[in-house]
Amino acid sequence: MRATLVILALCAVTAPAAADSKTKELAQGYEKEVAACRTRADGVTKVTVGTQALVDAGQKQHEADLATLRTGLAQVQAYCAELTATLEILKADPKATYRSLERKLDEQDNKIRKLRQSTKKLLDELAPVISRMIPQINARVGTAAPPPKRVHVTFPSGRAIDAPVFAGAYRTSGSEATDILEYAEAKTNATLTAKLVANATCEQQRQAITVADATELAATDATKALGLAWYLAYAKPTRRLRVACRATKAGAIVATLDEPAAPSAWPELEPVLAAMIAARP
Repeated sequence: MRATLVILALCAVTAPAAADSKTKELAQGYEKEVAACRTRADGVTKVTVGTQALVDAGQKQHEADLATLRTGLAQVQAYCAELTATLEILKADPKATYRSLERKLDEQDNKIRKLRQSTKKLLDELAPVISRMIPQINARVGTAAPPPKRVHVTFPSGRAIDAPVFAGAYRTSGSEATDILEYAEAKTNATLTAKLVANATCEQQRQAITVADATELAATDATKALGLAWYLAYAKPTRRLRVACRATKAGAIVATLDEPAAPSAWPELEPVLAAMIAARP
């Protein structure tokens, strides 16, 4: 009997250590996968930027390939975002045991498995497009165009995105349900918000917007891979707003971009809004 009690006591002592060891092992695996994903994303970004330059220079025959590359890039970025979100969960509390994180990790794993498979298939399909475009790009500029610089932005919720670097600065705030990103440049600012309206539908959220001049927007290269229920725009004095909604099991994800109506040389922030939506479970 005494020997049994000793064994049980040892199990109780060693279980948390084993759990912590498992979270560290998982974190190491996801770090490698995130690094590999970002490398692939950077590669697709370079070819996409180079193809865009060719199209902008008048080579319209590459427009179909450009559209394919943009769609592929959006999916690769979504895959990287889910990997990064999982890594954030694992690193948020160094003392957390695997058991305490198991439910969240299982939810993330289900998403990542699907994205891992679909992204691999997509990259295989992109390979001939990339092979075809690289010589065209190199012939024009000598070397592949560099990808835009990006900064890793983490919200108080633990979710994170890679945002393009512009002349201004980003500042984050929010809560578990809401991510808020403010971009300020030359005494002008924009606010991007992505929030979960629990147990609500996108149809209900659309009905709540009663602005008379609200118009539906067609899906763009930045948003068409997100599965939006709707995407619209409307104006306020000196401001322009774009609002999108995506349905989830937990409710409606409503994302808003509130920016100056007609600033001079104001950066395009829609890709940042799309990244914030993609980062939501």
